[in-house]
This record gives sequence, C-alpha cells and structure tokens, in this order.
Amino acid sequence: MAAIKPPGIPIERGKIHEFANSILDDNPMYHDTDAAKAAGLPGVVAPPTYLSVAAHFTSEEEMFSHLAKLNLDLRFVLHGGQEYEFERPICAGETLTPEMGEVKSYQKEGKRGGVMQFYEIPTLFKDQNGKVVVRATSTIIQTGGVVKE
Repeated sequence: MAAIKPPGIPIERGKIHEFANSILDDNPMYHDTDAAKAAGLPGVVAPPTYLSVAAHFTSEEEMFSHLAKLNLDLRFVLHGGQEYEFERPICAGETLTPEMGEVKSYQKEGKRGGVMQFYEIPTLFKDQNGKVVVRATSTIIQTGGVVKE
C-alpha cells in the first residue's frame, strides 16, 4: 500500500515541540503558546531548521524523479548544504506548500577527486494564502569519483 501524501506540509504545534526537544532547544517560542503570544507572535513558531521535515512529505518517487532529471551517479553524491531565507516565522496552524525552482549547475576542480559538479536547487515555501514564507536552497555535489590519495 502506498503512503498517503497530504497536500502541503501541515505545521503542527505538537510536532514543533517534539522537533525543538529533539534538537535540545528550550526556547519558549517553540513550546509555549502563551510565551509566543506575549512576544507578539500568533502562536508557537518553528525553529529555523524545522523545514528539514519537508522530506517526510515528499514521496520517494517524487524525490528520485527530481534527482533522475539531474542524471546523477548516486555513488558519488553528497549533500553540500542547505540555506534558508525567512520572510517571517513559520507558525503553528498553517500549511506550507513547496515549489521547486530552476536548478543551477556549475563545476569546480577538486583537490583529490577530480571535477565536482554542483547543483543548487531552490524551493519556495508558500503559505495557504500563496505568500512566500521561506526561500530554501539545497546544494548537491557529485564528486568526480573515488578519491585518489
């Protein structure tokens, strides 16, 4: 049976609390609705790295179809980085929908493993009103092969 994929990424207060606990962050804005509201926020907000949960809302088929378009040799692929640019905090109770942009690609000469191919994958995360909340960029690196000493 295939997993059911919900529309968008629901931002849930309890999941924010669990995520903040998992990264050992006791900031009251991530745990306590009253504290967040006292700080002028609409409610509990998510830590900056919370969007890493987006991977749980992408089917394996979707993920690999995006990678297949890049024609990568997965034996030599590394996660090169993740950047987030926030327009505003991510708030409990909303739903974010990711929209992948055009992939940028470039090469650099490696010191030990040949030419490295870099892929920057931009994604906009929009709220239920269609407004951009976060701009994310994921960088994937394909090394030139096995490192030669």
